[in-house]
Amino acid sequence: MMLARQAARSLRHPRLDAIPSTARTIVTVPARLSSASLAYSSAASACSRRHAPRRTYATPPPQVVHSDLPVQKYHAYADATMDQLLESLENALDSIGDPEYEVEYSSGVLTLKLGAKGTYVINKQPPNKQIWLSSPVSGPKRYDYSPALDDWVYGRDGRPMSALLEQELGSAFGGAIQLGISRVSALAR
Repeated sequence: MMLARQAARSLRHPRLDAIPSTARTIVTVPARLSSASLAYSSAASACSRRHAPRRTYATPPPQVVHSDLPVQKYHAYADATMDQLLESLENALDSIGDPEYEVEYSSGVLTLKLGAKGTYVINKQPPNKQIWLSSPVSGPKRYDYSPALDDWVYGRDGRPMSALLEQELGSAFGGAIQLGISRVSALAR
């Protein structure tokens, strides 16, 4: 065993000696070592990995939510939400009067173009029973219907889609905006 460790040390790059052994991720094993010494090297590197700090992620892993919402109700709620959103945005854009601002709705996809401020895309996702939002401010989000809140809610932070859109679009338009999409079941009637 002692010979195997000495052989491994002699093949290391001189700069690696300046790095503490706990920070090294490269293990150099000479080709002529026996399988017993390879097993020792593997066991030693596994022990050093056990004490390495765990990696933290910027966002939590995706939460898998299986919706119990019947397909017919999903379509009724999603269509009512998209129709109300389109109507509210058309009214808001008409009152602003900026020719660079435009809203379109086709085949379940609503596109809101705000010129230099970016483009919002909001679309239905029937296989997942979700509404997806792509925002130039907050990025992509996937919303599930929450019967408790009667709104489309983002699973990672619990924030309703209506609150996020009203905040972001209020900032973009320079004033408060009410989209009227917070009570979804009432919209579907």
